[in-house]
Amino acid sequence: MSMHLGCSRSRRAAMLLVLSACGFVSQACKLLAQEVVVGDSGGTATGATMEGAVISDGGWEGGDGGCYGGCDGTSTDCMSCDTCAPACSQRCCSGWFGAEYLYWRLDGNRLPPLITASSANVPLDEAAQLDEPGTQILCGDESVNDGWRSGYRFFGGFWLDCCQTCGIGADYFDIGDDDYNYLSPQDSSIIVGRPFDNTESGGDDAELVSVPDELDGSGHVNSSDSFQGGGVSFNKALWRCCDPCCPGISSGVTLLGGYRYYQYESNLSVTENLTVLENTSTQLVPGTTFYVHDHFRTENEFHGTDIGLQVYKQRCWWWTDGMAKVAMGNQHRSVWVSGTTITSVPDSGTSVEQGGLLTSGATNIGRYDDDDFVVIPEFRVGLGMCVTKCISVRAGYNLIYWGDVARAADHLPPGLQVDPRNLPPVTSGGGNEPAFPGIRSSELVAHGLDASVQFQW
Repeated sequence: MSMHLGCSRSRRAAMLLVLSACGFVSQACKLLAQEVVVGDSGGTATGATMEGAVISDGGWEGGDGGCYGGCDGTSTDCMSCDTCAPACSQRCCSGWFGAEYLYWRLDGNRLPPLITASSANVPLDEAAQLDEPGTQILCGDESVNDGWRSGYRFFGGFWLDCCQTCGIGADYFDIGDDDYNYLSPQDSSIIVGRPFDNTESGGDDAELVSVPDELDGSGHVNSSDSFQGGGVSFNKALWRCCDPCCPGISSGVTLLGGYRYYQYESNLSVTENLTVLENTSTQLVPGTTFYVHDHFRTENEFHGTDIGLQVYKQRCWWWTDGMAKVAMGNQHRSVWVSGTTITSVPDSGTSVEQGGLLTSGATNIGRYDDDDFVVIPEFRVGLGMCVTKCISVRAGYNLIYWGDVARAADHLPPGLQVDPRNLPPVTSGGGNEPAFPGIRSSELVAHGLDASVQFQW
């Protein structure tokens, strides 16, 4: 019996503690809600608390210079739909500024086989060639630059009227670089090379990078890309409403329109550093060094207008929002192809020539440009909370789809076809390889999570 009574007392004590905690949380929520809806004059806003929101790209903005709405359980004099609250005329126009952490990823770049290896006992005229059964792909034949990366966004703006129905906002974001680097191993048990399709002989071939006891060398592959953008928007509240029977509940629709800028860049380079050893079986002079470099770079730049809608639903100091818009305008794409071979022969000097293995001054080296009209959609959803009257936090998801970008890896010679007669030193009789394939289009999907803090005044 005593054990039963003890358990009952424990349960009653626990229930009292829970009820006390609930009461404390309830009172704290009410105090926070009252802080959110306090007007600039220091009194409780009875009309301005339910203003609709004007939302800027990259951020959000709401009534009373703070969040979307209010949550004062004692205030029932809510403004009617599409009407400016009476207290508006007593307040000054306001602005906002915020910073956002971005955790995004891009869909990556697809690399062809760029560095291969064979066992050291394979004949040199078969080593590192893709059609040989024992050849291993050390670098390439994979997607790179598709990892999650950290970036940032800054945004801000100001109201054009004290009812906060029209505003101008601006934003800028940069999701950062994602570098991929590969360096071939120094391993005496393998022969390392760079594979290509020899159009002169009509079969697979490889340029050797390291051969045990004959050629000391390394191959380095670097691939990187970056994405950034920004814009200026005019924001107009199309519709806004609160529930006079349920203070603290409001919703609205905002029209977004303005200027939008995007830029996507990508780079791909393959570099060799070679030294001929004393035991070479070739006619090369021992001690001769080679520096071979191929570089492909693209830049995609968009300038245009964007238009869209943003909606929100507020309950007390919490809200959800969503946005859908499209940017329409001109896209300028540029592709650069370059290459260099530097040869240093003991007692004979150094020569510098244009072209590497996948690049040639006789065929594909140069700059290529085009312009086109494109449409780039963007979508956002998020959940926010008013921390104080002047501070808000938000977390959400963002997606941008750009369906017509040029990537560096797409502008290597098709099929890695190379005519050795076009490589340094160039000789007569060569074909069109390595060729430039023309500016190729690829899809870019940028998406990820964001977390931000905003200050209003």
